[in-house]
Amino acid sequence: MINSPQASRPPATRLIFEYEGEAVRLVSQQPVDTVIRDFDAPGPGDFVVETRDGSGQPLGRVPARGAFLKSAEVFPEDHTEPIIRVEVEPRGAFTVIVPAPPEAAQVAVVRLAASGREGLQDVDLATFPLER
Repeated sequence: MINSPQASRPPATRLIFEYEGEAVRLVSQQPVDTVIRDFDAPGPGDFVVETRDGSGQPLGRVPARGAFLKSAEVFPEDHTEPIIRVEVEPRGAFTVIVPAPPEAAQVAVVRLAASGREGLQDVDLATFPLER
């Protein structure tokens, strides 16, 4: 029996979300054959997408990089003037690839909030069933 790298890869799913403010909508789910790499630990104000089992217990999470941006660069008509950053209503889309082991039944978009001395508190923005 030949042991291939693909045989040992855990399943993964690509998710595409749209958002306006903190209202989130899952628009696409697609199984993918890829390896999910380690990442830096998220901090207060960051967003993550978490896979959960049928009872809501977390199985894994990945950062939602570029999601819920609250500012945008504005380029002036006169190129001699500086580019400025302005506050905007968060609106757009983002894509993540999450671990999807066989016991995964749902995904949640989570904002990490500061919680005093305890560190971080998870604030669920939305939860969706994971398709198989």
